[in-house]
Amino acid sequence: MAVEPGERVGLGEGHFQVNRPTEVRPVMPNQVLEGDSFKAGFSIMNRTAKARTLKVALSAEGPVDNGVIKSEQTLALQPWQRATVWMPIETRNDGNLHFTARAWDNIDRDGIVHELKVLQMASPLTAATYGTTTQGQVEERVKFPADILPNVGGLSVTLAPSVIGNVEGAFSYLRDYPYTCWEQKLTKGVMADHYQNLKDYIPDSFSWAGSVGLPDETLAQAARFQAPNGGMTYFVARDDYVSPYLSAYTALSFDWLRDSGHEIPQTVEERLQGYLEKMLRRDVLPSFYSAGMASTVRAVALAALAEHGKVRRDDLVRYRPHLGDMSLFGRAHYLLAALQVEGTDDLRREATRQILAHSNASGGKFIFSEELDDGYNRLLDSSLRTNCAILSALTQMGETREGASLVGDIPFKLMRYITQSRGQRDYWENTQENMFCMNALVDFSRVYEKEKPKMTLKANFGREAIGKAAFDDLRDQPVTLEKPMQASDPGSDGSVTINKQGTGRLYYAVRLAYAPKELMRDPVNAGIEIHREYSVEREAGWVLLQDPMQIRRGELVRVDLYVSLPTARNFVVVNDPVPGGLEPVNRDLATASAVDADKGAFKAAGGSWWFRQGEWNSFGLSRWNFYHQELRNDSVRFYSDYLPAGNYHLSYTAQSVATGQFRVMPTLSEEMYDPDIFGKSGAAMLQVSEE
Repeated sequence: MAVEPGERVGLGEGHFQVNRPTEVRPVMPNQVLEGDSFKAGFSIMNRTAKARTLKVALSAEGPVDNGVIKSEQTLALQPWQRATVWMPIETRNDGNLHFTARAWDNIDRDGIVHELKVLQMASPLTAATYGTTTQGQVEERVKFPADILPNVGGLSVTLAPSVIGNVEGAFSYLRDYPYTCWEQKLTKGVMADHYQNLKDYIPDSFSWAGSVGLPDETLAQAARFQAPNGGMTYFVARDDYVSPYLSAYTALSFDWLRDSGHEIPQTVEERLQGYLEKMLRRDVLPSFYSAGMASTVRAVALAALAEHGKVRRDDLVRYRPHLGDMSLFGRAHYLLAALQVEGTDDLRREATRQILAHSNASGGKFIFSEELDDGYNRLLDSSLRTNCAILSALTQMGETREGASLVGDIPFKLMRYITQSRGQRDYWENTQENMFCMNALVDFSRVYEKEKPKMTLKANFGREAIGKAAFDDLRDQPVTLEKPMQASDPGSDGSVTINKQGTGRLYYAVRLAYAPKELMRDPVNAGIEIHREYSVEREAGWVLLQDPMQIRRGELVRVDLYVSLPTARNFVVVNDPVPGGLEPVNRDLATASAVDADKGAFKAAGGSWWFRQGEWNSFGLSRWNFYHQELRNDSVRFYSDYLPAGNYHLSYTAQSVATGQFRVMPTLSEEMYDPDIFGKSGAAMLQVSEE
């Protein structure tokens, strides 16, 4: 094809033949690890019609004994015959192996230069601590393990003026929301009010025309959706269409809008409160409500009525035995109700402890999870909405004298999870999530970020300066300062000191990334569990390989990865290093064998990890799963931006392409933005023999 600088394009086709009497090609792995031993091969072909005797000279320079290996041999080849010559290699450290191969006789000669990368035998780990302060200095102790590689990893400090960010997407989602049931209208009106309260976090380029008057316009429509019994409906204002949850949610929303200075329609609110009081004292809930659903809705009603002095300690004591039936969303609202009633310290502590019993903590995040039946969908339930309601409750509990020690820094860590849970979207999944999460952001900002930041920061490790940063706006992006690992670091200890001058709250993370000298043989579960299996198909079917794994060159291997999460995780990657003797089969390439790729069609081998769980989520099953895969020469990677709690199965096919003994590095699964939440499989050995 030919293309001129202008617009003319030409296409033509022709044929020609070329032949070189001697051909030399490399036959070896794509990459190896330091410490691997293998046979480096070169294919030699006599591309003539006469028998020939060729001299072959091979050399390898780089990370091998004495820095160089040489070999010479003679090869007799018949016409058009191909043969492979081998050179045994054992790598000593990482670097590049530089191969030179020559073949010649008195007719012709050919040669080739080939580079092979030798990867470092390093499997990094990350330890981290997170914190927040308004003080002038903060100090975190750091100890470097002794038996680690001196040139892998290092120390990093991330600084930020706010943990709240990128909130404009949630506002634009509801600003442009097209549907018009009462829940959606009400949520949109309350969000328009929150837009005014969170303007310090929103870029000047974003605007919501009409947001100032929208809350009052929404309140003026409330009577249209109120049934004769005082309850609220989604569309038709009839008693038999009343939703108990929507009624309690409406009462909560009225309280939020009143706190912002809006006037609530008195008649609507009085009738609504009368409906909720009746619901608390009588069995008027729908028959399809389970005991847990009923107690959860009543807890939301308690929170809505408590602000008006319509809930006493006796009411909360009466519902105390039902705390165990409530969902976490209900317990959060029971706590919110208790926080508005005097003399309920014991009830507050009990509710808080029951909520914390369902937590999953890491260095930088707090997550709450539970298992609920499908009936809770009638209450518009979601895990993220629950976490946001808990954040509002714990933020208020942490402001009380008796609650400060119980709550600690949980609100800050829970807020990190909530803001990350949007994934790559600008908003949360639905109106309820956007509402309760934004409400939690407002509660958090009122307590923790009341003062506008104007600060300069310096970070040191001992006397060594790591870097500087400055913030004068809540919308400023985080800054990461780094100190690479040095030869003197392993085995040492010291303190990271962050000095702050100026006003505002600082959020920080201190992370230590390092790699042990010896590969771990046992798996590690630091918030994610991962297990890897190699299987090979033989006469009796799929056979599960045991360490040290033994296969023949040319055999197909299926690699199965099993990931289990106790709670939802964000931005998860699974990185499975490919040992030197294997090469992944990419079925998307025209040259790949579809038959070979299809060999990976899953059939669990006897004794497989597959049989340990009743349900596994397969790759690409939905958006909330692993949905992106990268096949590389040195690793296979799977990605997801959000994973609910559960079990996940990933698989790919590889072919053994070189003989030798190869180290199999641990599989790593981690949260990309919180690498201290991770899981690792154990290391293994792979032995590949000739066919």
